[in-house]
Amino acid sequence: MPEQAIKDKTAIAGIGWTAFTRNSGVRTLTLAAEASLKAIADAGLKVQDIDGVVSYFHKRPESKEVAELAQMLGLKHCNFQIYSDGGGGWNCAAVFSAAMLVHAGVCKNVLVFKAQNRYSEGRAARSERAHDVSGPDQFTVPFGQHHAAAHFGPHATAHMARYGTTSIDFAHLAVTERSHAMLNKKAMMRKPMTIEEHQASRWIIYPFRLFDCCQETDGAVALVVTSAERARDLKHAPVYIMAGVGGVSETSGWWETNGVNSAPKLYEGAGIAPRDVSLAEIYDPFTFMCMTHLEDLGQVPKGEIGPWVRAGNNRLDGALPVNTHGGLLSEGHIAGLNHFIEAVQQLRPEGVVDDLCTGPHTYDRATCRQVRDPKIALLCGECVDSAMLLRKA
Repeated sequence: MPEQAIKDKTAIAGIGWTAFTRNSGVRTLTLAAEASLKAIADAGLKVQDIDGVVSYFHKRPESKEVAELAQMLGLKHCNFQIYSDGGGGWNCAAVFSAAMLVHAGVCKNVLVFKAQNRYSEGRAARSERAHDVSGPDQFTVPFGQHHAAAHFGPHATAHMARYGTTSIDFAHLAVTERSHAMLNKKAMMRKPMTIEEHQASRWIIYPFRLFDCCQETDGAVALVVTSAERARDLKHAPVYIMAGVGGVSETSGWWETNGVNSAPKLYEGAGIAPRDVSLAEIYDPFTFMCMTHLEDLGQVPKGEIGPWVRAGNNRLDGALPVNTHGGLLSEGHIAGLNHFIEAVQQLRPEGVVDDLCTGPHTYDRATCRQVRDPKIALLCGECVDSAMLLRKA
């Protein structure tokens, strides 16, 4: 398949985020506005330069957030808006939708955001849903599948039975991501963690222990997508969108995801091979899910992810640094869109710059999570329902 016509024609020009907490104390719309205004300012644009807005939700939107945010920001021209029910599988699809709007000439500068009070307001909503379900949920929820860990647990045990993956393998991934979060001042979980502490944490549902599970987070992130040509004249060097995929397909077993179908198209669309990827920001609601995503995206041979993480290949100086911010497991869970914030920070010429890390050429692992010479970042959503490749200018 030839490279995608959209390759390198659009770019991420601005990023913004709020604090990641367990009690924001404000409405989700307020969080969305804060992150969005920061992203617009980071791009060197004004609010009225935005003419498209994209966001997503899972099953039950809290409100008509896209339209309400456009009104709250006072946008005079919103040529297109998207608010899709895609959950964490839609993070890359949201950004790629924005890129397609720009590439098609429908919009010039598209704002993509995700805002939520997942911790402070989410628990009551989930309790209510357990007693009011329809569609496919009516065949699972009444029998105990009240949460995502119960849904993905059987996928993990199938992989364990087929390939010999173990809870110790899960522990190594969790501990490595925590070590990355310790270098990230916006991460929720920055306390050191050991393999022994992971193994001593309580069961949520077999085979997932507490530290196999992602955070529940109040917060928001946002980014601005524009054309590559316009981005080159803005405040920061552009981070180019190379290729993207989205959608769902049948797989051959419970131990794999849609990545086995979509990854070849993704790499071909970007004109690269899997080995050309410098770092990966991979959707990690559970340790196992991050691991199987890496396999299905062609970064690790199927069934070999356990030894791969035990060898530390996913560390900052490893063969493929993974979730350099700490991921959903330790930074926070903003439905995977926070992975883009980290990827853009890593790929900009100035690199990761915050109170801990002072620039791209700082590699003291006691203070900095900057990856060495990053060129291409791989990102994906849950079950690889969407994925994307970004590259440095």
